Amino acid sequence: MTVMNRKSIILIAVLTLVVLNIWRWWPASSPQSVAAGRTVGEFNIEDFEVKAIPVDSLPPLSRDIFHPKKVEVVKHRVTAPQSAVQSAPVKTPEETAKDNAQAEFAQIQCVGISVRNERVHAYLINAGEPSLVSSGDKVGSRFVVEKITTDGVTLRDPATGVGGLISVSGKR
Repeated sequence: MTVMNRKSIILIAVLTLVVLNIWRWWPASSPQSVAAGRTVGEFNIEDFEVKAIPVDSLPPLSRDIFHPKKVEVVKHRVTAPQSAVQSAPVKTPEETAKDNAQAEFAQIQCVGISVRNERVHAYLINAGEPSLVSSGDKVGSRFVVEKITTDGVTLRDPATGVGGLISVSGKR
């Protein structure tokens, strides 16, 4: 195929597309028919009028969405029967001693464990005061050191039985 052949084929294809495009978008009516009436694609002012129901013929609104409903609160005085009101149960001295021991046990932290001269020691902090203890020593006014391991220290209050393992760095 020669260059002239290619150019002529391309020119014929472009001209065909231009003619088809003009034919597609050419107005369907002539200016003389416009004077007689409307044509496709033209609009009148009447087309833009809002056609709605007149406000006077609408039923009254049942709810105003812009204002909240007013709710009337009626307060009733409720009296409880005397038998329903109970006082807090009184704790026995053993229960209060156990609660106090648990509160004191919660404040003890084990900072570290050391082995010196074949003897195991634990560094404890009790209510902000550091102390170095070994097995059998007393911590504070209540607790006795039962056992020291590499995981932590086991304390027990002989009077109430409160105690447990305090892990190194205060984890329980």
